[in-house]
Amino acid sequence: MTLMDAQPVDQVRLRRRRLLLISALVIAILAISLYLYWPYYRARQTVNQFMSALIRHNYQEAYYLWQADPKLYPMNTFMRDWGPQSEWGYIRSYKIEAVTVPPGGHASGLVVLVKINGIPHEEKIWVENHSEAMSYYEF
Repeated sequence: MTLMDAQPVDQVRLRRRRLLLISALVIAILAISLYLYWPYYRARQTVNQFMSALIRHNYQEAYYLWQADPKLYPMNTFMRDWGPQSEWGYIRSYKIEAVTVPPGGHASGLVVLVKINGIPHEEKIWVENHSEAMSYYEF
């Protein structure tokens, strides 16, 4: 077979191959983006559910969402921290300012900064990535 005997280029097949390659690349980029964004989305949703329960004065649900160990953080302590006698009083509004990785990175969770009742002080809530358990972020 010589160069003059070569098969002609199949343009349809080349177009299909390019389309498949571009589609695979777009799907891979979307999958990686979703994989990286998903923990931030879940942390935000968890805190939204928690704060909504507090606004509705459903403290049992909020305590359940907090996933606290009753021996280490009993309900009466939770009520002192989040109930009507807390530093915020009755929680009427909140705004999630940011969802961030703690300094140093490589952590098992995320820090959610929440502004409550318009008070300038932001509460830092730690949300575990896998269990979605919440606690105070101390650092």
